[in-house]
Amino acid sequence: MSYDNSKTRPDTSGLTINISEVLTLIIHEIITRTPLFSHIDMGRVHVCMSSNRKSRGGATFGKLVPLKFKDGKEALSYRGRWYAMPEVLHNGMPLLYIIYFYSPRFLDLSAFEKLRVIFHELYHISPDFNGDIRRMGKVKSSHGASRKRFDSHFEDSLGPFFEYISETPFMNFLEMDSQTLFSTFKKVYSNRMKVPRPVVIKN
Repeated sequence: MSYDNSKTRPDTSGLTINISEVLTLIIHEIITRTPLFSHIDMGRVHVCMSSNRKSRGGATFGKLVPLKFKDGKEALSYRGRWYAMPEVLHNGMPLLYIIYFYSPRFLDLSAFEKLRVIFHELYHISPDFNGDIRRMGKVKSSHGASRKRFDSHFEDSLGPFFEYISETPFMNFLEMDSQTLFSTFKKVYSNRMKVPRPVVIKN
């Protein structure tokens, strides 16, 4: 599927910005220039922002929500009940994934660490691009035995992309923290969506 970013290019007048749109454009640059992610179609992936409190412990910067079950199956049997994920449409197209980035934690990262979080969430997407996650092991299927080892799979691609993006206007956005972002633009928008949850379809 072709992606015409001229239709969604963010406003450069200095008045408004849609964070989700800018992140979508950056992700499009990533998948175009990084063979590791060439299987991803951004027409089936939606980028949203969510909120978390800066003062609390922990380090949740982003999250990938798959909209299918293991191996891309539409339904799952669990304890005598069948579950399905609700169909989520965007521009008339059923989505396979939603990526959430958390404000202000994500926005307050350095430019390089923002990209690391984006690469991390993209690497969770199944190589089959079927709505399932990339499964790293039988027990700890999401990250495998080590989160550090999980990140090592994309480290060789992250560095060269950072060098590329550093020479583009996107770097201006990536270098902004939350305070700078909200003081620079009069209106800051983002896509917001409640996290889809499995629903019972048969008892």
